[in-house]
Amino acid sequence: MKKGLKLLILSLIILSSIVLEATQVSLKLGSSYAYIVKPMIWIFIGIITFVFFRNEKIVNNKYKREVNFIVVITTLIYFLIYFILGYVKGFANNPYDSSLKGITTNLWTFLPMLFVREYVRYYMVNNCNQKRILWWTLFISTIFVMVELNIYKFDSYFETSLSTLEFIMQTFIPSLITNLYLTYICYFAGYKTSSMYALLPQLALYVLPILPDVDWATLSVLNSAIPFFSYIYINYMINKIDKTTNRKQVKTVGIKGLISMIAVVILMVLFGLGVFPIEPLVIASNSMAPKIYKGDIVIIKDTDVSKVEKGDIIRYRMEGYYVVHRVVMISENADGDRVFITKGDNNNDIDLYPVKESQYAGTVKFDIPYLGYPTLILGELLNTNNDDKVIVDKGRVE
Repeated sequence: MKKGLKLLILSLIILSSIVLEATQVSLKLGSSYAYIVKPMIWIFIGIITFVFFRNEKIVNNKYKREVNFIVVITTLIYFLIYFILGYVKGFANNPYDSSLKGITTNLWTFLPMLFVREYVRYYMVNNCNQKRILWWTLFISTIFVMVELNIYKFDSYFETSLSTLEFIMQTFIPSLITNLYLTYICYFAGYKTSSMYALLPQLALYVLPILPDVDWATLSVLNSAIPFFSYIYINYMINKIDKTTNRKQVKTVGIKGLISMIAVVILMVLFGLGVFPIEPLVIASNSMAPKIYKGDIVIIKDTDVSKVEKGDIIRYRMEGYYVVHRVVMISENADGDRVFITKGDNNNDIDLYPVKESQYAGTVKFDIPYLGYPTLILGELLNTNNDDKVIVDKGRVE
């Protein structure tokens, strides 16, 4: 059987896999579709792919090492930006079941499909007509975009002009760009590399108990921009290698740099999840100058509220934000409960309202100058209006 015919048959089988969703039979099957039927369909597609192409040798591995490295860096950058957005936008509880049974069940619903999908993508893009590789890349990517869409909701995507725009911006464009990128790196580096890039964001979604509370527009930009710029760099790197007679002249970041980036990402994730008894907070005003300035990061320790003393710099909760100020007096309210009178060192007046013990959220242990400015700038670019959140912080009286 010719390769072209094999690819056509395989494409039809993949598209037919969404028939149950298109006809809404999947809804009637309920959870058994997601947990049993769909994984088994993709295992069957993987077997067909193996039978079709088991004797085909893939020789397109000239740039495999370099592309692998760039994809690893790209994945780390994705998570770095994702969790920085968490510090800007805040974190929220993961809506998925985070128990061991829930995680195991959720992983089963997408892991077989993900690995088989990348395995199939790898053999499709490497066995198509190489003279028309760009058209095949677009065709293969579009097939997998169709697989990712919730086909049974297709009518709702186009009910109004607003829902159409939201579908295009939120779902279609990010999915198309990501699939083009996955097809591209499958071609140059193989299905293991594309599986890694596709797996980690999904893994975080199903495993981590807390995730950045990011709106769909921001997430769409992130999911589109990261693979797009990574593709540009990979393409630049490949052209550079082709023009370099001595490949040893092409330098990449060493293993020490890679380990350092991995360590930074892991620490940021753990900080965001509250694993450590301390956590960072970016300061958005100069109300505590000269002790703490805007753009500094303060390290908060979750100490017992009964140990708070006059002179301590504490963090306390207001509606939707935190304030970091010094305790200048400890007194009791009308109910006999202890309250803290706080003030910014750089403010003329004490804060407008006494701080209840229930509002207490840790004590400042030390600060790191300037390190929070990138997050602060990113927040301003994303229209996070810090000025509206610091009425008490600036000591204003309305």
